[in-house]
Amino acid sequence: MTNKNEMTLEQQREFWENETKAFATFLNDEGKLKPATANKHVDRMDFVMTEYFVRYGISYEDVLGDTIVDFVGRFLISHVLSTEEADIGAYLTSFKKWIQFLQVTFRISKEQSTSLNEVCKHKSYFEERYEQYMEADNDYALERWLNSNDIEAYIEEQTPASKRKLKPLVVDQKLLQLWMDGRTPVPPIVQEFRAFLEAVQTGKNVKLSAARKHLPRKFWNEFDEGQNLQLFRKPTLNQDQEPVYQFFFYVAVVLGITQEETQLTVNAKQLAFYLALTEQEQAVILLDALWNRVNWGILEEVNEGGRPEDIQAWRRAIASVLASWPVGQEHNVKKEWDMHRQSGILLDTSADVFLHAVATILVRFGVITAQFLPDAEMKYGFERKPVVMTVLEPGNRVFRYFVNEAAYVLNHTPSIAVEPKIGRNEPCPCGSGKKYKKCCL
Repeated sequence: MTNKNEMTLEQQREFWENETKAFATFLNDEGKLKPATANKHVDRMDFVMTEYFVRYGISYEDVLGDTIVDFVGRFLISHVLSTEEADIGAYLTSFKKWIQFLQVTFRISKEQSTSLNEVCKHKSYFEERYEQYMEADNDYALERWLNSNDIEAYIEEQTPASKRKLKPLVVDQKLLQLWMDGRTPVPPIVQEFRAFLEAVQTGKNVKLSAARKHLPRKFWNEFDEGQNLQLFRKPTLNQDQEPVYQFFFYVAVVLGITQEETQLTVNAKQLAFYLALTEQEQAVILLDALWNRVNWGILEEVNEGGRPEDIQAWRRAIASVLASWPVGQEHNVKKEWDMHRQSGILLDTSADVFLHAVATILVRFGVITAQFLPDAEMKYGFERKPVVMTVLEPGNRVFRYFVNEAAYVLNHTPSIAVEPKIGRNEPCPCGSGKKYKKCCL
């Protein structure tokens, strides 16, 4: 095929119409299908080639598994009004027949056919995409849906933890340069997290709870006493009631250092990679993971409510507010948040996961200080948010970077890579009675 950039739309359409005819001839000559069935496959692939391929200027060189992911997981569901859930499987079946045609006629490479066939195996992924789209009832839900077409994350989720391919630990060099500049001390959370990893390796109380897959209270009580963190506020405290505990648990999973099985286990190879980094690099890995990789929704209590994914999607706006504060000056959090919500900079929501959970963790990174209500004055967990907050000088540099990072590194709100806390087919913890995938996923 001539380079698509050198062809007019009419020429591209004519090319794909001819390819559709060639596909029809292939099915007819093969003789394995009833004429009516073969015609359905041809009609579907004719739509793919003459509508989708032409619209986006796709040539055979561009055809990969991601092509099917975008067509079935986005275009077919959201752009074709007549699409029903049954059409998902029908199109995937037609794609399989088309891939056979491409292989036999040497129109694509072996690597391309492998990529295409792998995607076609995951019908359930696209069916979930269809269900989620049909249940999206507002602009935020639709935006999240558009930005979450990530089949690799889905495949990884379906893979047992012991068989998952570990991703390398990549240090954000610009954040390292701006934050750990030689004058800024290594934040205490670096040593605390290393102590957590050591406790997981040497502790006896690392069996995960059956319901929530959390470490037991006894583990956190012993860890808290050993590090003198003074975060274990009451004997009935659960892991998800303390954001720092939640962060330690889940960031280790996200980084591939630990694995959730019957008990929390350590991947010795990934741990060695992490410990080989300098303390400054470890600090950057942890902060970058908190901001960009760990799902903020799993840092707060299960019954906290709200839409934490919306807040996280607007984290650049949060960074812009914090970056605008004069260094070292105390700010009334309620007053500041109300003002910026009214102006439209921040989302107007009653439940703010940043204040309820993330701010507490940022304190241990040495980028902010925060004052909270005394425990005796707090009746509910959602009241545990800063009353007064101050941005420190290193924090000002960090938040200014997070604003710019979103501008020139991220072209859109990225999906957040997480280890899911709850299985897709398990009951949703919100108490609705629905499956998690059909409720708060």
